[in-house]
Amino acid sequence: MTTIVNDGGAGDGIEGSTDSHGSNGVVGLNKDPTPRNAATPKGNGVFGSTLVPDGAGVFGLHNTGGVGVAGFGHPAGIGVVGISAPAGAKGGDGVLGVTNSEHRNGMVGRNDSTTARAAADAGGNGVLGFTQVPDGAGVFGIHATTGIGVAGLGLIGMSGGSVNGVGVMGVSAPPGGKGGDGVQGITNSEFRNGVYGRNDSTTKRNNADPAGNGVFGYSRVPDGCGVLGAHGAGGHGVIGTGGFGMIGIGSIIGVWGQAKGTGWAGYFTGPVRIDGSAESQRLAVDFAASIGGTLNVTDAVNVTANTGGTPLLLSKHTGNGVAARFEGDVEVTGDIRLTNADCAEDFDIAGTDVIALGTVMVLCGDGALAPSERAYDKRVAGVLSGAGSYKPGIVLDQRPERGGHRLPVALVGKVFCKVDADRAPVEVGDLLTTSDTPGHAMKATDPARAFGAVIGKALRPLGTGQDLIPILVALQ
Repeated sequence: MTTIVNDGGAGDGIEGSTDSHGSNGVVGLNKDPTPRNAATPKGNGVFGSTLVPDGAGVFGLHNTGGVGVAGFGHPAGIGVVGISAPAGAKGGDGVLGVTNSEHRNGMVGRNDSTTARAAADAGGNGVLGFTQVPDGAGVFGIHATTGIGVAGLGLIGMSGGSVNGVGVMGVSAPPGGKGGDGVQGITNSEFRNGVYGRNDSTTKRNNADPAGNGVFGYSRVPDGCGVLGAHGAGGHGVIGTGGFGMIGIGSIIGVWGQAKGTGWAGYFTGPVRIDGSAESQRLAVDFAASIGGTLNVTDAVNVTANTGGTPLLLSKHTGNGVAARFEGDVEVTGDIRLTNADCAEDFDIAGTDVIALGTVMVLCGDGALAPSERAYDKRVAGVLSGAGSYKPGIVLDQRPERGGHRLPVALVGKVFCKVDADRAPVEVGDLLTTSDTPGHAMKATDPARAFGAVIGKALRPLGTGQDLIPILVALQ
């Protein structure tokens, strides 16, 4: 072994020079094929070490425009490896690339293979960054001023993969600092997207977590939003297609559309369903809208003509509330169609006993109603509405705030009524009056006594006994 030492001298330790472009100035060769299996910096072809604080262990300089340092490895190996310290020790960066040219790159990673990998391993990259630091990043880009931290160019500009973490994360500034956008995607093609988020899983989440999305946006800015879409030339700010084209989750507003000028904050070309409450100053509808909650409109609702058989506006309430409430005038230029039968009005009911629907009711001294008890009673007021298959089509004088015992009494129209036919059989068209049987009507056989005590006309015969039959209420 030959050792050349310039110990304490002012010149270079070793200098190798050649005039041939086919040879090397210095060649270091290690012919031992045995792996080291150690973290010590041994087993190298050339090893350089220095104590100069701003020097380098190995430094390569090209006097024209070539490569300062180049590495070439086995076809399955690594061309260049940079290690700042052995495993387990604290050190600096593994590889540091620095340039002073605005036209060059601090570090270039290049892969000249043109063959597709057809595999899921992390190969085929120009640059691969790997870390085991829990809060570190495989590749991290930071710009010291206002430029771009990480940029990508290609069919896919930038791709990130993760087993159970985050595929791509963009941070403009450390937590607590002010910075730019976390991630910004820009394209100049009308056939591509500025940012494209895709989730290929076909498994349902079966939970309420805001996961499983193609794109998820989250914000803690009080007047900001999770996802904001704005178009600078009159196009769509946000558009969604699919089973759920767009879904928004928020403690105040899930989805907010804001229009400027004469534009629309939201536009829907299909059915719209609202399961909660909705408030609006102006709502124009040119499609079938199904509202399962409350819709409060303070200005105007414009509904265009519907040429099909589907209801233009369907409002449904499954509880004890109302499906629609109007505070003001209602103007209708067409027909009003009520699918139920009679016109009823709420009355106070005397006493607290439960009274069966279809009972004949008469006036009491205080204006309340009670079941009839005698024949040909001129105090007859109507029949309790809702018995059988007939329900009130309209109910007047509903006053929930008054409380008490109030029930709808049919005044006009068809209603099922309790009838007693034991005194006289009832035929279709017979006039009916009150009977001695409490709450029952009977056939009016005495015209003199019937005047002013007629309830209406029978719509179905009843030969004997007592039963509910449909009648046409027409007080006389």
